[in-house]
Formats: sequence, structure tokens, C-alpha cells
Amino acid sequence: MAAGLGAGALTLVLSQFALWWAFPHPNMTPLGNTVAGFLYLPLVAWGPLLGAVTIDYHRRRRAAGA
Repeated sequence: MAAGLGAGALTLVLSQFALWWAFPHPNMTPLGNTVAGFLYLPLVAWGPLLGAVTIDYHRRRRAAGA
């Protein structure tokens, strides 16, 4: 339950980094914007991947207990 809530929260909070290139910061150079985008973009996958691992863990534990 807690991991599922955490995965949802991370997905909501970190999804803003997916829009990094769509709305660049006005004080950054184009190169700086690209570098920052590449560095922060993997954070977008953290929430959905945590959700997938949580579902897999739940399925394995339920199958082992049956």
C-alpha cells in the first residue's frame, strides 16, 4: 500500500521534468537546457517503474501464499 502511494506521488511530482524541453527556463542557455534535460529526464521514469515493481512484488507474494 505504501509503495503504491509512493509510486503515485513520485509520478505526479517528477512528471514536471518531462516538460523541461517544452518550456525552457529563460535564464538558461540552449546547451544548459539540453544538459539539464538529459540529467533530470530519468527521474520521470522513477515513479512508473516503482509502481511496476510494486505490482510484481504483490503478485509474487500473493502467489507464494496461496
